[in-house]
Amino acid sequence: MSIENKSIKKKLYVYVDESGQDTKGLIFVVSVLVLEDEKPSVSGFLEEAEKESGKKNAKWNGCNYEFRKKYIEYLLKSEALKKKIFFDTFSDVIKYIELTSFASAKAILKKSGDNYKATIFVDGLKKKEIEVFKRGLRDLHIKVRKVRGVKKDENNSFIRLVDAICGLVRDAGEGEAWAKTILEKLQDRSIVSKL
Repeated sequence: MSIENKSIKKKLYVYVDESGQDTKGLIFVVSVLVLEDEKPSVSGFLEEAEKESGKKNAKWNGCNYEFRKKYIEYLLKSEALKKKIFFDTFSDVIKYIELTSFASAKAILKKSGDNYKATIFVDGLKKKEIEVFKRGLRDLHIKVRKVRGVKKDENNSFIRLVDAICGLVRDAGEGEAWAKTILEKLQDRSIVSKL
C-alpha cells in the first residue's frame, strides 16, 4: 500500500439509540448501526422494509405490534446489514450517556480497524450531553469527525432501525417469546451482534 493510500481514512457513519431510562437503571439497552459507503443501499432497503411491513416511519413504541413484527422479520432478508448492527445491555446503572458512548465505541472498534473517522448521530442527545458523550469516546481513543444529536423530527430510517433493535432487545429481555426467537435468528444470521 502506498503512503498516499494510508492517509485515506475510512468514513464511518454511526447511528445510535438507547432505551430504558424509564426503568431507572433496571435495564438499559443501546443499539448501534455502523455503516461505510453502503449507506444509500441500506437506506433504500430500510425504507422498503418500513413500507412493506406497514410500519412506515413510526418509531417502535408508536407502532402497531403486527407492523413491528413484519418489519423485524423483513430485516432477515438483508445481506447488506450483516455485521453492521450491534447492541449492548446494562442493568443496575444510571450513567446513561456514558454507557451509550461506551457501547458506541465498542461497536466502532469492532467494525473499524485503525484508519477511520466516525460521524456519529445519537437519537435524542441534547447539546449539553454531547460533550459527555464525546469525552467517553476520546477516553477510548475513538477517532471522531463529528457527534450530533438527532431531534425527534429529524429521525431517518437508520435511527428508526436502531430504535427498533432497542425495542426488540428490550422486549426479548422482558420475556416476550416472539422477540427472543427473532433476536436469536438475527444473531444467527450475523445481522445483529451483542457487544
